[in-house]
Amino acid sequence: MTRLIKALSHLPFPVLYALAAVLRVLAFNVAGYRRKVIERNLGIMFPDATAAEKKKIKRDFQRYFAEAAVETLKGFTMSEEEIRERVHVENPECLQPYIEREQSMLILTLHQSNIEWLVGSICMALPCPVAGVYKPLHNPHVDAFIKAGRARFGKPVAMKSTGREILRLRKSFRAILLAADQSPISREKRFWHPFFSQQAPFYYGPQAIAEATQAVVVFVHPRRLSRGRYSIRWEILAEPPHSAGGTEILERFIQACERSIREQPTTWWMSNKKWKTPKDWERQALEDASDNRATGTGR
Repeated sequence: MTRLIKALSHLPFPVLYALAAVLRVLAFNVAGYRRKVIERNLGIMFPDATAAEKKKIKRDFQRYFAEAAVETLKGFTMSEEEIRERVHVENPECLQPYIEREQSMLILTLHQSNIEWLVGSICMALPCPVAGVYKPLHNPHVDAFIKAGRARFGKPVAMKSTGREILRLRKSFRAILLAADQSPISREKRFWHPFFSQQAPFYYGPQAIAEATQAVVVFVHPRRLSRGRYSIRWEILAEPPHSAGGTEILERFIQACERSIREQPTTWWMSNKKWKTPKDWERQALEDASDNRATGTGR
């Protein structure tokens, strides 16, 4: 499998995009890859959209998703110069004050556009070590190949090793990079918050890491400009000190995710099962929190 991936990465872009068109038909039209999930997500995200509008968003998402997949393959053999040329940083001056003070940063983003190219460009834009938090894949061979590709620009850190990495680098100028928009599994502690028109679960990681590191919290807005061309835009979500036990950073992150998706919904990974059913105890906690907000007795 890894040999095939590496061989495909050497193909020229026109051939890869032709392959993407075939993959799109096979995955979405023939196999019906997550068709019901995508349609359900669209209903939650845009309840007032017409059937024709939803159909166009779904069609564009399928095309962009397939193209991003083959671009990811190409990225494993692209040089730093090629990635810099294809991913533009819109506002580099935003982070300059923190870089000059050598202030550590927590970089948050979401699974939108070509996440692998964006991770590489983020790492190259920062003059400090970058630890990219990731969830290992089930296939160890593919996981090792992807991990090696990411290690060209930063240091991949398995999610379960994040705490150890924070302790190791706690006194140095560094950045931690995390795409935290996907849903935690049910046995993990989950933060429920309104997301578009419905409650959705999120990882507590952004809040916990910010409190542990006391780093500047930065959100990255990714954009697809055209085929094989992207941009990123920095947004400061919070500056230290961060109080322990809060949820403000998580809430700001979720709001930033929704704004980013609304600006370009067709490039967000809407095949992800984002909206899930709360467990009984989670549902009760949500109802209690709603009652507190209504009566003004809670946060």
